[in-house]
Amino acid sequence: MASIPSACAHRAWLEVAKNISSCSDKDLLTVMSYNILCQTLIKRSRYPYASKGSLKWKTRKEALFKELKHWDADIVCLQEMGINYWNEDFDRFFVANGYRSRFFFNTFKSHGVSVSWKRSKFHIVDELHVSMDGSAEVCGESLNTQNIALVVVLRKGSETRCLDAEDDESGARNCAEALGKAPGVIISNTHLYWLPGGCYERLQQQIVLLRGVKEMQEKYPDFAVISCGDFNTTPDDAGYDLLTKPRPVKLNEWQLDNLLPRTIEDDDDDEEDDPGSKAGKATAASTAVGSNNKGAGSKSYASVTASPFDEECARAKRAKLEEQERKLEEQAKVDAERVQRLVSTIQRDYKPLQSCYGAYTNIDDSYRTEQWHGEPKFTNYTDWKGTLDYIFFAPGPEISLRDIVSLPDEKRLKPGLPNDAFPSDHVSLLARFGI
Repeated sequence: MASIPSACAHRAWLEVAKNISSCSDKDLLTVMSYNILCQTLIKRSRYPYASKGSLKWKTRKEALFKELKHWDADIVCLQEMGINYWNEDFDRFFVANGYRSRFFFNTFKSHGVSVSWKRSKFHIVDELHVSMDGSAEVCGESLNTQNIALVVVLRKGSETRCLDAEDDESGARNCAEALGKAPGVIISNTHLYWLPGGCYERLQQQIVLLRGVKEMQEKYPDFAVISCGDFNTTPDDAGYDLLTKPRPVKLNEWQLDNLLPRTIEDDDDDEEDDPGSKAGKATAASTAVGSNNKGAGSKSYASVTASPFDEECARAKRAKLEEQERKLEEQAKVDAERVQRLVSTIQRDYKPLQSCYGAYTNIDDSYRTEQWHGEPKFTNYTDWKGTLDYIFFAPGPEISLRDIVSLPDEKRLKPGLPNDAFPSDHVSLLARFGI
């Protein structure tokens, strides 16, 4: 029997749903979401605590493969999948282990996202590549980011099943009809904008993602919906509440302030750089004093600084400050309106999702935090520690959450990830559904 990988030791399936009728194995669906840390993004300065070996690709790749094999998920969603590493390593790995895959990336980035599924359980019926760049528009605004999402529509039933049917026309037709009535799942995978202050951009991206998922829902209305990814959103952010809370969502002042676009630049205290302001006044004062420093009629420095020229500069400065303040107030009003349009759009057009780990602290009290309730206190563990990764699903009769995998004991992660046991700076999330 193969030994349990270090990253999987002491992690176990935890039941989250009680009193639900049992499902056979063929009715259960296991989903994994994992930001595997793109090798091209690794810098020693970012992970000063990590051992030399834990940052090497060969070591990390082997540990990742072992973890993927151990959990043996039916659907695997990976973020920060390096383009070269997909082509050279992961695509082959998934094929060798009985998966089909789709991989999507933005050409301006060195990494993308992938969705892989077991050929023995699903076959693909549709897919959608979602770009979150200038080609995407939300509320009349083009996005200025380079993130992406991948939406894959899978139907239950092996893709080789019909090939194994009777070798006649009626047998193949009956098989295709049977598969056409089988239930399915719409699975999305994304990695949203990383900048901590980019809450506005992430909310735009969430709407673009939900729009793509809704497009598939309209084509496949009876399919379950699961959304995985590194959302770069903590559970106290407005983006999390707008994704998960019943409508209408009441955002607090802190959340709304964080949603304001980063368009107001604090670069207006630049009088030192204004020719004719501070430097100009110094030159004028020295000239006046120099021309009147002889005889009884000499003026004091105080009287010089109170000259009509200086009063004119002061009036000009006040006028400039008032104009700047007026522009800032106008911009703040415009930005508040932009935020409100996004908030209204996501609540009007999209139903809330449920987070699989949203009640995790009810199961594992060691992960409880006062900062947010329900979600674990971290899925990312570096110098900064917090929750950024999620598996969401759309509640409905076609799907039920059964189990989730426990998170590692924090003492095994200190002082930070990656380490010799855990190959990424994020931990993997796994959920088991009945469909």
